[in-house]
Amino acid sequence: MQKSALRDKIFSGSRISRSEAVGLFSWDILDLGAAADARRRIVHPEDTVGFILDRIVNYSNICEAQCGFCAYHARAGFVEPYELGIDGILGKIDELARMGGTQVMLQGGLHPERGLEHYEAMAAAVKERFPDIVLHSFSPAEIIHMSRKSGVGLNECVARLKSAGVESVPGASDILVDRIRKIVSPNKISRDEWKSVMLALAENGMKSSATMTYGMGESIEEKAEHLDFVRSVQDETGIIRAFIPWSFSPGNTGFEGMVPAGGIEFLKVVAIARIYLDNIKFIQAGWLTEGLGLAQIALSFGANDMGGVLTEELVVKATGVERIAGMDDFIGLIRAAGRVPVQRDSDYRTIRTFR
Repeated sequence: MQKSALRDKIFSGSRISRSEAVGLFSWDILDLGAAADARRRIVHPEDTVGFILDRIVNYSNICEAQCGFCAYHARAGFVEPYELGIDGILGKIDELARMGGTQVMLQGGLHPERGLEHYEAMAAAVKERFPDIVLHSFSPAEIIHMSRKSGVGLNECVARLKSAGVESVPGASDILVDRIRKIVSPNKISRDEWKSVMLALAENGMKSSATMTYGMGESIEEKAEHLDFVRSVQDETGIIRAFIPWSFSPGNTGFEGMVPAGGIEFLKVVAIARIYLDNIKFIQAGWLTEGLGLAQIALSFGANDMGGVLTEELVVKATGVERIAGMDDFIGLIRAAGRVPVQRDSDYRTIRTFR
């Protein structure tokens, strides 16, 4: 298809094909940004950009997956093995609650000795102490692990987590291309297993998200393959509230010599995700890995959400990349981009608007 015809297709809101998405990677970056922003205005005509007050609690780094792209698991040798007790977890959440935070992400490794019952008790203890805090917690890989360790079916596992207080699950996807997964995370779940968790969440009336960690040796065609898989799962389930792209940070990992993806690549991924994922309303600007300046530019390339503010994050930090930002930083950044900052909840509903 000629560029002008594809441009017309994008600006009209029509769905584009996977091969057309591959072609977008060769577009001039400013043309691509304009097309993505036009697409964003179709699904999100308001000039608002959201953020949430949340906290990641990395409760353990003991993990039998031992992914080559991770510097955080205990056997990587950069972070001492640890496991937080419930008092330690509740203490971290208490700090968030006192700051007016609304969401907690409990995330850890695939512990070889912990089954579903352990995580049920963890979630129940949090909800008992903090009933108004939303648990957007665990991950598809963790849920598969819980299911296997306790010998229960996936639907039952998800139902029990929901009963314990988990309200939604981050759809940590890495990259949904099995060729790459076999290289960087051979002991982790396959993409079809990731989908099986999405189906179980849908069956139990729970929401999720999808991420994309790129820059791990995948081709442009494989980037498009990942986006296509996410779009097809969303077509089937409708549970993916947001898409979050991350560039791979190779420091202190088994791929330390790999050259990191740059800012132009990030903006291309954001823009093409906005155009291709026509069934997902919110695209996050990945400030945690890219920095606030590039995240601000991404707001003109199709992104319309900044993610979390009060995030204590240790996994990316272990690679040597550390970003810190507060609510005032986000408000100023969004305003300077010509948008209206809004504090949102876990369902992307506005709590407070900052005019």
